[in-house]
Amino acid sequence: MLKAVTALSCACVMIEMASMQPVAAENVPPQLVGTWLAEDIGGGGVIDDLQSTLEIREDGTYGGMAGCNHFTGTFGLSGSKLTFGPAASTRKMCVPAVMNQEQKFLEALRSELSWAVEGSKLVLTKAGGEPGIKLASTTAGSEGVDVTIRVPGADAADRQSVRYDCGGKVVEAEYINAGPVSLVTFTIDGTFVVASNVIAASGAKYAGGQYIWWTKGEEATLFDATKGEEDQGIACKPAS
Repeated sequence: MLKAVTALSCACVMIEMASMQPVAAENVPPQLVGTWLAEDIGGGGVIDDLQSTLEIREDGTYGGMAGCNHFTGTFGLSGSKLTFGPAASTRKMCVPAVMNQEQKFLEALRSELSWAVEGSKLVLTKAGGEPGIKLASTTAGSEGVDVTIRVPGADAADRQSVRYDCGGKVVEAEYINAGPVSLVTFTIDGTFVVASNVIAASGAKYAGGQYIWWTKGEEATLFDATKGEEDQGIACKPAS
């Protein structure tokens, strides 16, 4: 079993490529530079609330989060052809569904790809027109939008912001209570999360996307559902 896990880990964290020359910084088209979020991999879609990202940098390097592991490397560029070089990566293990998407994402970056930016989308196509990866810019519409929710029977909304230190990361959490509705919002690793209160044996437990935010007293614990039931969570303490 250990050998199988080790083999899976290796398969998911390395992009094997033929030799290539990294692109010179001044030759990287500005429309290609940025952080892109995968919306489709190989025509098979992606898992909701699981972010596989690709960051293309103006210095000729690339990186991102494949799903469970971070990766980085250099890329080559010739006109509309884009070639990603071997990637260095972390070696964490997540639940099978997450590892499966990660492997598909990295495999899609293996061969030479044609690229095209269509509005706020980056489309990477394999040879012969086979679907590679379709990604969306994470900066498009970054100014955000306001969402108003009317809660029947609620007279007013109580909002309270608390600043936490979560394993060295600063997390600003806002608690919103209006009648029967109880929410918490926060941003972690660039992802904005809205979590709703759910039943818990003790404390206040909120679930949103892939995250569980569980408060007990003044402290909180942040869990990542993609890591499975063995996830011990990150302890979050009030920060000054």
